[in-house]
Amino acid sequence: MTGIDNLAEHLARTAREQGWLERHAYLADGAVHRYADVFAGADRMAAYLSASGVRRGERVLASLPDGMDLIWTILGTLRLGAIVALVNTDLHPDELRQTAELAGARLTVADPRVADVFDGPTVTPAMIRAEQDQAAVPPAADCARDTPGIALLTSGTTTGRPRLCFHTHGDPHVFDSAFGRVLDLRPGDVSLSVSRMYFSYGLGNTLFYPLLSGSAAVLTPRRPTPAEALAAIRDLGVTVFYAQPSFYARLLAEPDLSPLAGLRLAVTAGEVLAPALEGALREVLGERLLNVLGTTEVGQVFAASPPSETREGTVGRALPPFRIQLVDDEGEPVPSGAEGNLQVAGPTIAPGIGSPAESLRHGESSWWPTGDTATMDDDGYLRVLGRADDIEIVGGQNVHPAEIEDVLARHPLVLEAAVCSTRAQDGTSKLLAYLITKGDESDHATIRGELADAAKKQLTWYKVPSEIVFVAELPRTSTGKLSRRDLRARAAG
Repeated sequence: MTGIDNLAEHLARTAREQGWLERHAYLADGAVHRYADVFAGADRMAAYLSASGVRRGERVLASLPDGMDLIWTILGTLRLGAIVALVNTDLHPDELRQTAELAGARLTVADPRVADVFDGPTVTPAMIRAEQDQAAVPPAADCARDTPGIALLTSGTTTGRPRLCFHTHGDPHVFDSAFGRVLDLRPGDVSLSVSRMYFSYGLGNTLFYPLLSGSAAVLTPRRPTPAEALAAIRDLGVTVFYAQPSFYARLLAEPDLSPLAGLRLAVTAGEVLAPALEGALREVLGERLLNVLGTTEVGQVFAASPPSETREGTVGRALPPFRIQLVDDEGEPVPSGAEGNLQVAGPTIAPGIGSPAESLRHGESSWWPTGDTATMDDDGYLRVLGRADDIEIVGGQNVHPAEIEDVLARHPLVLEAAVCSTRAQDGTSKLLAYLITKGDESDHATIRGELADAAKKQLTWYKVPSEIVFVAELPRTSTGKLSRRDLRARAAG
């Protein structure tokens, strides 16, 4: 049997053996795509790529919106034993070219909107469809579980410099044994992910977990708005929903939340979930809300707890085979309840390469610094405080912006809050708070006064923002996370 450890062949073979071929796999643009359609399309893509000269171990860059063309490109590339590198179509052209250079792709499959950005051989889905029936489908390449198959771009939250993290044909099986067991997807489930597939969180939500479980997923070419997400949940029978905390904050502002009653699970990841927002969400969702933690380097979620074991304020516990520990700045373990730097160890960690000479994988027994600060309860429940590089120093004291943002976000008219420091003319540091609100400009003076009073009552003096700025939007990375680097640049400007 060929392709025994090839992920694309494994998914197709499992669907055949489990009798899933006639089941719904994807709901996209009003059409239903069966499992049989998914793998037939992947075969056609593999045939086209092979005829175009793509060989085992070579790289295909995919710059496509979420949709069947992206699904087929991923699976077709994997079938050949080649590596698919996923990149956001909305990146600046310079960033797209930088990523293409880093990926060293033999071929780029791109959305027509960005196809002319790339210097190397580039095709669009329409060009592929015009030719792909002319080539024979190649057999699935024999791949070991440690054969690289997918490359994901880090968000560049801190440095702004992209890095590619390579994950293998075997990694999704590890993810499924860890977080997949918590999700417990069933053939009747329908998933919807706000996070896109170029982001590790979205790739698992939309491709790995549904196809490994025989369930279905919704595909939308762009990130849905809160109103669109609620409509999809209602109209398409979505049972498992994934988004970031900032999206949930906007979702709660919608007038009709009744579609959420149909959810079995609502998962949040990608940012620290503020206590105020978590409380508001639990009033609507109860234990169906799962707050989890993962990274692009690990590839998926490595800390979570099943719904019946969730503990408010935490992201749950380490999911085997992953291990976590907290250490101080010298690398020594900290006692239970003390703040420390979070490290993770496990078999899927890809440190990310910034040049072709760097290693693709991190040793399974070695600890990887996630860049988060956290505390851990005696029984292993993890409370994430924020990114270590998010910490601001004001009045000679370390300040976690998330603590202040939580106080500000408790105001009924505040949708989102972001805090950073800037240096005043006299050389001292001060905190600025940027707010997105529900009200109009006539409400700003009242909101500013009420928040100033609340901050003074609930926060130590050096944590009280010196200034509150109202904005229409906050700077975000390509993966939708708040960009502290850009926020600080805005404050300094």
